[in-house]
Amino acid sequence: MISPNSLQISKNWWIQFPYHLRLITKIRFFAAFGAGGVIYLTSLIFNNLGLSATDIGLGFTISAIIGTLTRLFTGNYLNKTGKIQFPIISSSILSIVSSLCLIFSRDTFLYIIGQSLVGAAAGIYWPAAEFGVPYFCHPIETRKAYALVRSSEALGIFLGVFLGGYMTNFLYSKSIFINDIFCMIAIIYLISRNSSSIKSNLENFQKKLVDPINQGQLKWNKNSTIIILSILLITTSLALIQVTLPLDLVKGGVYRNALSKEIISLIISIQLILLLFLQWPVGSWISKKGRLYGLKFSLINFSFASFLLFISSYLNIPAFYLISFSLILVSLGTASFLPTSTDVVFRIAPSNKKGFALALLSQCFAMGYFFGPYISGRILDIFGYASIIWLSISCCCFIAFAILFKRLFN
Repeated sequence: MISPNSLQISKNWWIQFPYHLRLITKIRFFAAFGAGGVIYLTSLIFNNLGLSATDIGLGFTISAIIGTLTRLFTGNYLNKTGKIQFPIISSSILSIVSSLCLIFSRDTFLYIIGQSLVGAAAGIYWPAAEFGVPYFCHPIETRKAYALVRSSEALGIFLGVFLGGYMTNFLYSKSIFINDIFCMIAIIYLISRNSSSIKSNLENFQKKLVDPINQGQLKWNKNSTIIILSILLITTSLALIQVTLPLDLVKGGVYRNALSKEIISLIISIQLILLLFLQWPVGSWISKKGRLYGLKFSLINFSFASFLLFISSYLNIPAFYLISFSLILVSLGTASFLPTSTDVVFRIAPSNKKGFALALLSQCFAMGYFFGPYISGRILDIFGYASIIWLSISCCCFIAFAILFKRLFN
């Protein structure tokens, strides 16, 4: 039983954050809660309905392409207006329409339409959701604020996948889309109810420069190129771990036996739970370090994790333990990367390119899925194992870490 003191401590911890930061945290929780099941379970649902793997993959590809276009438009809109209400409400409405299409879909055509709208909604939502955090967090440090919103997203995704899987198996096969609709309605309500205060808050912070962001910055930071390349490398690593690792494990390594689907599901579930519990403490700890510390910490964790996955391909009995430990490192790297990357990208951009910079960051996640899984899939088809992929990622991450090691954010 939860004691009243525990509830009071939790309440006091929550209200330490500014009202509008708490608001955007709630919005991002609902967005992640709705999207969690959609991201992880859509392909399984439509596979069970008889759509081919090619059709399902085509839907995700078209979604990514359309998301790229809407990210660019949203970034430009944010640069010109500095307003987040319209993009977030628009993305919520598009997400509702996409979920309705996917609920009623029985063939490829309506599925493609639904996935196209999912991509459009994501491309509009992400830059706007990231853009508001630095302006809403004063006097909280921006990296700590991003750690908070990323923690809420980790919780939302976990609940979305967990409850979505339960509802899909035991209630209605497309329950995840109904859940997404209700989450989007909650977001629209929160934005509509606070629209005027959001507008005045953004305008006040942008005009008075109360936030710590250097609004007089005219050029991109001198470290921008290596920072963006490092972020793209990490997002590609994340895509490979989500898409390629399960295939690598089920196929087996050079000497490693194939793992059962149940064990693979267990390993991935543990990694998701670890991220949920590590996101806030790691993000809060990183916020007290140097500006590039979190990115360096992520790179070295992904480097060692990928190297362990490479070694596991040549072993058999200890492979399970190596893989499990590598995913602990992945969780640490991810928990460090998610809040750090947004804060750093926002700060390296010129004053009039902040919205574009966040659209670029969002696109880095999409780019990771454009190239990584396709190339690794070809390697898996040719060789039957993915050890060369993990060795390549390990080396690239270590090289990026070595380049960034002595650099300071200035």
